Amino acid sequence: MRKFTVFSRKLSIVLALLILLLSSGCQMDNSASTSMASDTPPPPSPTNVATPLIEQPAVSVPQGKSPAIDGRLSPGEWDGAAVETFANGGQLFLMQSEGYLYLAIRADTPEMIAGNIFIDRGDEIAILHASAALGTALYQNGTDGWQLTQEFDWRCRRTDDGQAAQAERQAFLKEEAWVAANSRMGAPNELEYQIEIANETLRLAANYLSASNPNVKIPWPDDLDDDCIKPTPGEMPAQLYFSPDRWGTIVLSSSQSK
Repeated sequence: MRKFTVFSRKLSIVLALLILLLSSGCQMDNSASTSMASDTPPPPSPTNVATPLIEQPAVSVPQGKSPAIDGRLSPGEWDGAAVETFANGGQLFLMQSEGYLYLAIRADTPEMIAGNIFIDRGDEIAILHASAALGTALYQNGTDGWQLTQEFDWRCRRTDDGQAAQAERQAFLKEEAWVAANSRMGAPNELEYQIEIANETLRLAANYLSASNPNVKIPWPDDLDDDCIKPTPGEMPAQLYFSPDRWGTIVLSSSQSK
């Protein structure tokens, strides 16, 4: 009986020492874990860094003589105009006269082309399209992108210079505040636009596409990457994403073209 009592006491002492050691080890592990957490810097929090905007240099558009809107850049007609370059080397000519901005596109291809001019009107963007016919589409600025408010209504398909054709184009200019030569007039790889202007500064973008590859739009400015270069087969999308702050800034100069 005495031996059993001594054995029980020894067993109790061993168990107490074991519990003490385990408890100390847990405290050391927690302490080390806390120390490591405090010594290790927290991971950097994610930040949304906006892509810096690349501002396009302003284009100073000189005054000149009104060109004939016949789809052909006749010799001397666009002399002195400001000249910009499309992404593939095509040319955009800009000139002003008597309240109108005149634009001409000369594509770097012998094929027939179609063209689009995008004009920023603040909360509205107008797309001036010239191909086998002329039409204007309108997009309104919304909470998520730009919303289509007016589809193209195709007009001015005539290619002659007769009285009826001239009257149709003049009516279009009066109603839509712009007119152009359609793609079947003049040279196949050249287009000419006449656009009514009210402000001395405006933002615009342009593109053209060839008849053989209508889904590839050649832009100006040449680094344009918004929906101005998006393929739009069939009807226009109900919503597009435009970045007018990346477009060209047009400044109407008081100087005459030389």
